[in-house]
Amino acid sequence: MVPDVSVTLPPMPVVSGASFTVSGDFMKPFATNFVAAGGDPADSARFFFGDLAVKSLDALAEDNIPAPQVRLLLGNLAASGYFGGIWLRDNLHATPTSTPAITVPVPAIDLSPSAIGIRLFDAVSAGLTGVAADAPDWVVSTVAHVSVPVLLALYGYNRGYLQVVLEHPPAGVSSMQDTLSCTGFLACSSTAFPLELATRYDSALEKLADPATPGWSEMAMWTTVLQGATGAGRFVWEGLAQAGFSLASYTALVQLSSAYLMVSKAAVLSSMTAYADGDAAIGRSSLRLQAGLWMWSGAYFAGLASGAAPGTIPKLVAH
Repeated sequence: MVPDVSVTLPPMPVVSGASFTVSGDFMKPFATNFVAAGGDPADSARFFFGDLAVKSLDALAEDNIPAPQVRLLLGNLAASGYFGGIWLRDNLHATPTSTPAITVPVPAIDLSPSAIGIRLFDAVSAGLTGVAADAPDWVVSTVAHVSVPVLLALYGYNRGYLQVVLEHPPAGVSSMQDTLSCTGFLACSSTAFPLELATRYDSALEKLADPATPGWSEMAMWTTVLQGATGAGRFVWEGLAQAGFSLASYTALVQLSSAYLMVSKAAVLSSMTAYADGDAAIGRSSLRLQAGLWMWSGAYFAGLASGAAPGTIPKLVAH
């Protein structure tokens, strides 16, 4: 029997922009599939910040996605990121508050840092999806090329951040360090949140290790130069880790951080392939994936900066 699942979203500072529209109705089939597959409706973090985000990103990386669907998938990521940022804000300490959420009226023009942040990343996502949809192949290749250093820095930072999280489990929680395996800077895999997207573009790793063309030689150079971003991520999060992570949410934090790292890896390897191999089809998929990644990331930072009450989190209700 297919479960009847409803999605309840608290208010957001921005629910529609140039690239996205947040729709609870569009999320409902994702939620239904999550529960039908054995997911716990009470585990909002796993669904909204894990499954919903990953499945939306995976869909964006497919070929020939209709523009209305792209818009709604980006809406999923805006909501996932924003409320995920609030959830992380609440769980960065060993004893997070459990104060229930309250509804805060949103003015017609919201100039809060959260609203401004979402709109800024909305503009980036709109540009990327626009190029993916309509631009000539050479423009797709150029944008993919330009994005590589930025994506490498993002990946490196998040690799360092995840390493710190794995090294500092709360007292009484078993280490999860064995969930992350790396044989090189980009050659990482994770069992914490398995997803096919994590290895979809791994053929690029061999080309990076032994570049046979000028394009791949440049990609290898950028990879070497930006490995230092891992140290930056470690530096920032070593300080945050001193306060301790929440016992109740640590496993979810590792799972979601691992998924984010694997999506970042897929984005950078697909962009490299699009440029160095001149593969416009992969390039268009990569730019949509990047749009989703930036929307997710930008909304996440907006959530961290949000003034929303502790405990503001979407909910699933199975009837």
